[in-house]
Amino acid sequence: MSRIALCTVAYVIEMMIALSYLNRIFKRKHKIGYILLISSVVYFCGLLQFIFVNIEILNLITFCIINLIVMLLCYKCSLKSAVVQMILMSAFMAASEMIVIYLISAIMDVPLTFYRNDINTSVQLVLISKIIYFAALQLTAFIIKRGKKNIDSKRYIALFIFPAITLVTTVVFLIISIRYEISNSFKIVISAVLASYIFACVLILIYFQYLEENEAKVKELESERSFYELNNTYLDILQQKNDELQMLFHDTKNHYLALSAFDDISQVKDYINKIYPEFENKNTVRISNNKMLDLILNKYIFLCNKKNIKFTYEAKTANLDYIDDSELSIILNNILDNAVESAVKSREKVIDFSLRNINNMDILSVINSCDTPPVNKNGRLISTKPESANHGFGTRIIKKHAKLNNGRVEWHYDNQERRFHLSILFQRKTDKN
Repeated sequence: MSRIALCTVAYVIEMMIALSYLNRIFKRKHKIGYILLISSVVYFCGLLQFIFVNIEILNLITFCIINLIVMLLCYKCSLKSAVVQMILMSAFMAASEMIVIYLISAIMDVPLTFYRNDINTSVQLVLISKIIYFAALQLTAFIIKRGKKNIDSKRYIALFIFPAITLVTTVVFLIISIRYEISNSFKIVISAVLASYIFACVLILIYFQYLEENEAKVKELESERSFYELNNTYLDILQQKNDELQMLFHDTKNHYLALSAFDDISQVKDYINKIYPEFENKNTVRISNNKMLDLILNKYIFLCNKKNIKFTYEAKTANLDYIDDSELSIILNNILDNAVESAVKSREKVIDFSLRNINNMDILSVINSCDTPPVNKNGRLISTKPESANHGFGTRIIKKHAKLNNGRVEWHYDNQERRFHLSILFQRKTDKN
């Protein structure tokens, strides 16, 4: 492998590592294709400088300028943030190269300039330093993103398994190539394979970022859909209340006319006692001090009334006001959608909703009539049509978002009463502190 080819591979890897890192910590100004074009041009200029004027201090300065230009042109960041990240990236790059050279020299008991005599050994040293550089930047990104509570720690940490294996493999082949006589052709093959490993590491992480962004978009669309449905239902509720109000005005006028015709006060009292329940039933339902919770419950009061489902509710000692509105909407809408779909197909058609605070735990309970037992495999609800679909995919969404909000989902089915019981035990995060 020639020196120019080695430099080209090194710069391509550096560019991919830098972009994968910057994509994690900054928002993009442009589409990824445009960013790749700008970065390729800037890094190519750095490659030309390295090939024709190879001075270490100049190489470091050029590396700093390259990353600064890419950040300012392609990402939404201030000059101060760009400079801080430029210094950090340059420090990691220089440190990774120095660590590899000094460490291998000490372990193998060879001079610090040993790699200059064999281009393939140089390739393997470069690859080792790039893996360390890649891992250092990604760990930094992990710390930054975790501080913003915007990352799935378990999935992200698992991605470091492949780079760790690649690092160990590369070090082993480097030691073998130094200690034993190996043909140059075999060294070239090994170097090419190891280089492909590093490309794979970076591409896997980039693909993970792509999936993470798509997942965030799906969650956002899911929340928007829930709010859209709530708004439509709320408009229906407002229209119904407006119609009821108009009828109330009309009825009130007639009641006043009727009262004015009575001569005996006892007749007036009897008439008022007769019409009072009618006015009581027309009161607007205000259940808690949580507007989102009240809106959602009013939605299902309205829907259950339309579907002839008896819907009872209680939320006196808890209102889940510490849960974000979008999260609360997803959890409750999925629970009550499942309950409505199941209850409407049952004979009794009942849903019982309760929210209580017991021993510093907020316990959400929804019990609905369900004539057909849901299918259960190892404690997990399985979606099957037509009946058990009501507690399939939706229940997995409920568990996911309940867990995100420090909640634990439990369920069981009562065969005798033909009731499906679902409860979530929420522990306020402040209660732990």
